[in-house]
Amino acid sequence: MTQTSLFLAAIAVSALGDVEIVATRPPFESTPDYHVGGVLDSQGRHWVVKYPRHQLAGTALEAEASLAGGLIDAVDRGALPFDVIRPKAFSTVRDGGRAMVYREPYGRSIDLDALTKQGAQSIGRALGALHELDPQIYASAGVPIYDAEGLRRRLQTELEDVALTRMAPSSLLGRWDAWIAEDLLWQIETVPVHADMDEDNVLWANGQVSAISGFGHAHVGDPAEDFVWLANSLDDDLLDVVTESYAMSRGRGGDAHLLERVLLHSEFALARWLLHGTRIESEEIIQEARDMLVELDESIAADPHEMTGPRWQMEEPTSGGSPS
Repeated sequence: MTQTSLFLAAIAVSALGDVEIVATRPPFESTPDYHVGGVLDSQGRHWVVKYPRHQLAGTALEAEASLAGGLIDAVDRGALPFDVIRPKAFSTVRDGGRAMVYREPYGRSIDLDALTKQGAQSIGRALGALHELDPQIYASAGVPIYDAEGLRRRLQTELEDVALTRMAPSSLLGRWDAWIAEDLLWQIETVPVHADMDEDNVLWANGQVSAISGFGHAHVGDPAEDFVWLANSLDDDLLDVVTESYAMSRGRGGDAHLLERVLLHSEFALARWLLHGTRIESEEIIQEARDMLVELDESIAADPHEMTGPRWQMEEPTSGGSPS
């Protein structure tokens, strides 16, 4: 990791220009999609460099950068109760796209096993505020905008792509197809969503959400998408606290079919993980996704009326080495 951290520090030096970088520091992380490293400047400020490792990751990073201005404005005028990534500089990378350099946001990630009732209320308020943003903020950034019917078409297209891999159990394909075809589930108002919520993308301070990052897959879509990570990890009581706080934050009644769509998105995340593995040609991700799909199929076959679903924990395999 030393070679990668020094490489990222060199990017920070080049991108920031008149900022004097004096040391590397955490976070250091390599995933199949990004190299991430921290640096310290002469004034004691902490910076983060995020380097895309392939074209799809670069596209997601550009989407996050495009959306940043609108989100920062929403934070600064009090429409969002948390901070977001504030890009400072960029540097062109070898395989196309750009690395992003930004000030490290305040807070730290936590394991959802340690989430308190206060924290559950905070994440409910945060998601409620995000979903109440004016969709025009997203439209102005050029991110995808879906209505309910567009969401279903997107899911159907992805389902067909999964079927073409011949790697997913046919029973799951049929289950998802039936859900997508169920009109009652899709009588929804689409909203600005994050679409890649997980523990790593949420920072906490004093028991409250302090920052949310990773908006590279954001779009106007199904609010249920942002609850999948919570439904996969929290017990029913804490999940109820989240959804109640969320409904209060949005100032409207509950979504009668929210948790059913959460279950669909939770299961379909495995199919998307499989597609991601095929697109970046990662045999490790492909095999992990296939194994989890088989496990899901067997779990459903053993108890077809159980609606809570398995509690998936997908961790990206680490990958070392220099990006240079």
